[in-house]
Amino acid sequence: MPEKNLNETFGKKLKKLRESEGLSVEELATQLNMKPAYLAKLESDAVLPPVAEIITISRHLSVEPSSFMSSQPEGKISESRQKALEKRTKDYAYKKLTQEIQGEHLMAFEVTIDPESFHKKVAYRHVGEEFIYVISGRLLITVGEKKSGLNKGESIHFDSNNKHILKNPGKEPTRLLVVVYAP
Repeated sequence: MPEKNLNETFGKKLKKLRESEGLSVEELATQLNMKPAYLAKLESDAVLPPVAEIITISRHLSVEPSSFMSSQPEGKISESRQKALEKRTKDYAYKKLTQEIQGEHLMAFEVTIDPESFHKKVAYRHVGEEFIYVISGRLLITVGEKKSGLNKGESIHFDSNNKHILKNPGKEPTRLLVVVYAP
């Protein structure tokens, strides 16, 4: 694996890892079941992936998911760069809560979903288990074919191999504690 550089963006790290494996964009996209154009957008930092995709990409490239996330103290990162690190999609903001530990399998995130919105990409599906606790707001979650509504203080635990979609049906932002276990 290339040396970890805290000043590199997600896309630059991904491109460096792909090139170190001797793979073209098309080859890696095929292996990850992604469109080459989408992978090219990831590498150019035009799009930042959701956590599920970070886990999938990192496992496929045999690196820790945390290698794609900065561990610099927040005071040393510009405000715009910090927002870019925390923003994973248009409607989801992710903030990693767990420390970077070699060989980690358990990761915790604070996730914020904007009012009346859902993840606009395909549904998530990744190896492992997931636990979601609603800190504030409301959450509609579909796991496989089962739909559930959760309010503040409620939680759900499921096999994340099942397709899952999160939606905030309310007028206020929804804040979640999301714990992902990836073997």
